[in-house]
Amino acid sequence: MGLVEYIHPSLATADWEQLNVKLNYIGLSFAFFCAVYGASSAVSSPLVTYKNLRTKEKIFWNLAIVRAVYGIYCTVFGLWAIFVDTELEHDVVFATTPTSHFAMCTTVGFFIFECSMILWSDIYYKQFNLLLNLHHWLSLIAYSTLIYVKSTHFFGTRGLILEMSTPFSCLCWTLLKADMAHTLLWKANQFILVHTFHLRSVVEFSMWYWTYNHWDRIWSAMPMPMFALFYTQLTLVAFVMTPYWTYKKTVQMINPVDWNFEDSNKHKAKNGSVKRE
Repeated sequence: MGLVEYIHPSLATADWEQLNVKLNYIGLSFAFFCAVYGASSAVSSPLVTYKNLRTKEKIFWNLAIVRAVYGIYCTVFGLWAIFVDTELEHDVVFATTPTSHFAMCTTVGFFIFECSMILWSDIYYKQFNLLLNLHHWLSLIAYSTLIYVKSTHFFGTRGLILEMSTPFSCLCWTLLKADMAHTLLWKANQFILVHTFHLRSVVEFSMWYWTYNHWDRIWSAMPMPMFALFYTQLTLVAFVMTPYWTYKKTVQMINPVDWNFEDSNKHKAKNGSVKRE
């Protein structure tokens, strides 16, 4: 039984070979994450911490909630792919399942939402985070290509587990904004967060190991666009992004600083409050 059958039986019987079916689920995924963003804004509005945030920080707060929801979703599907699913192992290049199709379509919907928000924010606030943009745009392109060529679901579904750090990272930031950086909850969350990045490295190098075990099949059958996108992203994540983020979060565990809004930190330290836009 696939994981999607626990969500709704219709997902297991959908005709995933049809492009319009995939586009419908991508659209529903995008709408769902937009709804989560709206719900976060509505629920958070009465909070004193949220009221004291600048407009830019409120946007980041709501994005953090959306990312946390997506991170939990990815953790469930990633664990399923690694420890339960056996069908995709039959062919690491072209094997697919209803669960893998649903996971891929949902992921594309999320990254369309995420990249749209990042693009709008970067243009409106005249800022640019290279690693964040590189990671998310490459993910959107790679997962979209993966759906179109119907390849590499084996790695795509297992790779979702890399988002296991996201809920803890988002909680870390919201606790910082709530002035709870010196509480036991924040320290415990930060400790778990750092170790999720260690586990990310384990998963990333497991992917290199799976690549080694299935190299002949991958080299002979994997479509070149998918090969180039996947291994470019895997190289960047395994050797640049995850090590860098592990270092930054380890430092942050010792020195609780919000690097996303350093101007806000300086203003707060000077005046004892956060200036609202």
